[in-house]
Amino acid sequence: MVNNVLRKKFISRASQIYLIMNFILSSFRCLTSIKVFQKAFFVEKLLLSSLSCPTYLINWTKVVIIAVYVIVLLVIRPTKWEKYLFVLLIILGLVIGFFYLVELDSKTITFDGHIYVKGQLTERAREYLEKNPPMIEKEYFDRTGREPSRVWTPESVEKNKLILGGLYSLVVGIIGFGILGALEIIARSKSLMKDEKKPEEI
Repeated sequence: MVNNVLRKKFISRASQIYLIMNFILSSFRCLTSIKVFQKAFFVEKLLLSSLSCPTYLINWTKVVIIAVYVIVLLVIRPTKWEKYLFVLLIILGLVIGFFYLVELDSKTITFDGHIYVKGQLTERAREYLEKNPPMIEKEYFDRTGREPSRVWTPESVEKNKLILGGLYSLVVGIIGFGILGALEIIARSKSLMKDEKKPEEI
């Protein structure tokens, strides 16, 4: 719960900073090159606020989004087929996101807004749960001080972290690429339309 509150406060504060920076940057044409990162920041904020993830993956979102946006800026051209491509990428990202949420639910336990990645039960934990049928895995984890290593084997926890990390990065990368690509195409299309409307110089 505490982590969720802090996260919402951070996103709210980040939104305020974003609006302020947007106003400042829009006032100075010489800083136009810096404005490209506003879109990446917006998509990162959007994904963090709508897609649950373990704490260790939060910072990874920024890395993936920046990498994706650099690729977008290098390869994007406002052609018709690319417009359809980005729509398909967003849809594909949402489908993969569904599978990610299913895996997240099966491979994690949540307490007070904090997501813990679980794995295969240790021998001691398995024996204890077999002798105490009413107790469930989540309750046992809470009673042991919420220490993953006391409930699950480290190898299985690391394996699940890799699976979740890979799926999360894939979702963020694909959806981020689709949204940023679409925004970039719209921006470049508007720029081309303005250039075409300018009267030819004599």
